This record gives sequence, C-alpha cells and structure tokens, in this order.
Amino acid sequence: MNLSVPDALHNIQKASRLSPAALDMVKLLALLAMLIDHINTVFLTPAQPVMYALGRMAFPLFTLIWAMNVQRTPERLQVRANRLWIWAVVTQPVFSLAFSSHQPWWALNILFVFAGVTQLLALQYRHGRRGMTAGYLLLAFMIWPLEPASYGLAGIILAISMASVTGGSTPEVKRLAAFAAVLSLLCLNGVSHLLSLPAETLLLATLPTLVFPLMVVSFSSQFCPEDRQRFMPRHFFYVAYMGHLLVLLILQHVL
Repeated sequence: MNLSVPDALHNIQKASRLSPAALDMVKLLALLAMLIDHINTVFLTPAQPVMYALGRMAFPLFTLIWAMNVQRTPERLQVRANRLWIWAVVTQPVFSLAFSSHQPWWALNILFVFAGVTQLLALQYRHGRRGMTAGYLLLAFMIWPLEPASYGLAGIILAISMASVTGGSTPEVKRLAAFAAVLSLLCLNGVSHLLSLPAETLLLATLPTLVFPLMVVSFSSQFCPEDRQRFMPRHFFYVAYMGHLLVLLILQHVL
C-alpha cells in the first residue's frame, strides 16, 4: 500500500466528498468496530486477535468524521467544544467503571480528545496566536491521562492534523498535516511492540489502522450514492458511545 503524503491527502479529500448517508454509514461501521473492540477487551480472556484488529479502525474513522464537521461553521466552534466537554464529563464515570479492571481510574475517554482539540480550534479562531498557545498548553496537560485508553499524544496529533487537512489551510499546511496524520496513524497502535513483536504488530495493529479505514470509506461511498440523505439522528454518536459503555457495565455485573 502506498502511504505517500499526496496519496494520504487525496484519500482524505476524497472522504470529505462523501454523501451524508455515506458519512452515516462510516459512523455506523466505526461504532460497530468500537463495540467489537470493547467486547473483546472486557469479556474475552485472552483477547481475540481478529477482533482486536477490527477495533483498530474505530478511532481513525471517528476522527475523520469529526474533522470533516468541526470547522464547517467556525463561529460555532466554542458551542461544539462545550457540547463535547459536557458529554466527555458525563460519560467519564461510566467509562471508568466499565474498564475498571483494564485501565487506571484516571484514564480519560476518547471524547476528551475531540473536546480538547475542538477547544484548541475555538481558542485559535477567537484569540489568534494567544488562543492557540493556550489550547496547546491545555492539550499538553491532557496527554498523560489520555495515554492509557485514548491514544495520548498520537491521538491528539491525528485529530489536529486531520482538522488541518479538511479545514481551510493552505496547500503547504495540508501536505504537512497529511504527513503528520500518516505518521500518527503509524504510531497509534502497538508502536512500542514493533521491535519485540514486529510481525504481530504490523498484522494486527499497524496495517489495520491504516488499511481498514480506507476500506470502510470506499465501501460507504459505493453503498450510499450522492443523492442519499443521512439516516442517523444528530448527535447519535454521543448517546451510542455512553449507552454501549453502560450496557457493558451492566453485563459485567449480571454475568
């Protein structure tokens, strides 16, 4: 697979032209991948490698969808950030309880990644360089609690770079952002095991992170033509994210 920056930029720009129905299909498949991954983590011992590999596409797909929408109305960036902060905080107790046997209690859920980067964009839009500096300081403090369960620095870099590629940046900035996106995707899953377990890491973590999202975008664009309207309610992801964690938590106590 060619992972050059021009190809990465082309693929992301191609994804940005998906129909509303195709975007909903991407979101639905990402939710399914996340559910498979969490079931594998919480209930299966040992975890199943194939289910783990499928789960690697969830975060890149959610990041793509978020990046395509976040800057469409820059004047509403702070509204979007506020909504994400609220959902992240409300979801956190359920997240901590659901993964109490697998993650430290202080590990933050994935919504904090999107909330933090959206806040960065909102501060930059309203206050320029001073706001951007404040936003980056905020994200720096978030890296450590995001590391155990929500990809830490690599996840933050992916979100920032994807927002730059899909936003109104210059071509030069978009090329640099595409390079950063590819690099962060390579580092997103299992990079610490690449030397000790190179074959397993490449097969089950690195390649699925890179290839599966492209396959989902391609399938969704073909399955849902341009004239199809969206079929999922607005803000469905927030409800589904917290809801599936709540179901997992209940099942743990029942089983």
